[in-house]
Amino acid sequence: MTSHTSLGLLVDQAFYGSPYQGKDAWRAAAELGAEWICIVEEAMEIAPERLLQFRDDADAVGLPISLTACHAFGLSDFRDVVREFHLKRAEAHVDLTRELGGEVMKLLLGDWFWRAMWPEEAQWQLLAASVRRLADYAEARGVALSVKPEPMETSLVTDVDDLVRLLDDVASPALQANIDVSHLVVAGVAAAEVGRLPGRVNSVDYSDSNGTYHEHLVPGEGVADMAAFTDQLLAVDAAWVGVEVGPFADPENAYDKVGRAMARARDFFDTAAARRV
Repeated sequence: MTSHTSLGLLVDQAFYGSPYQGKDAWRAAAELGAEWICIVEEAMEIAPERLLQFRDDADAVGLPISLTACHAFGLSDFRDVVREFHLKRAEAHVDLTRELGGEVMKLLLGDWFWRAMWPEEAQWQLLAASVRRLADYAEARGVALSVKPEPMETSLVTDVDDLVRLLDDVASPALQANIDVSHLVVAGVAAAEVGRLPGRVNSVDYSDSNGTYHEHLVPGEGVADMAAFTDQLLAVDAAWVGVEVGPFADPENAYDKVGRAMARARDFFDTAAARRV
């Protein structure tokens, strides 16, 4: 790429249900232009031998596992014992990220519960306190966290306002934002809103959108203004850009679709970088 952007692939999602699995999917990602991969594994179940296999496979295909993801849906639960369990589980995912050589763990948060019955401000403060503890844990282990917005109305973090609020409330150097282009489009967030996060975006999930529901399309094949979002991502100096496509209804064609997605993402960023020059 002519820009400095590091382009990777959310490999498990892209090749889900396809003939490419495990190391074969990672090798395909390398062939199609990925510079790194993001994987999703359950840290509390992974066996030591599987962890070693992941390291060996990454070395064999020449792709680092730079990002992981953790679905941490219980960090705002009003029951102490539930929050503590989910915090320990998230900490285990931080440890897994470090063991894999990863640099960033994406953090997917949960939903508002008993809305209008349980005070929302109280739930938000529980969330911020849990994320602050997790950020302290991650910082001590050299792992950065990246909070990901979700497009559902019930999600705790849905838009840039929510991202800014959580980053400000947690106030940790280990916590930054993930920008998921498709999710923001579904939530009705304009590309210009991303510009409110200069220096605060450490990962991107890059895909197009149908504009209506949760789906990740090949860049340029949906309704998102991908050029405008790409301009803003360069402006805020987003570090890790992961192409997020799939799962596909026709997984037998995943290789070709992933290749098209990688090429179009590269074109969008090269064109945006040239405009900036």
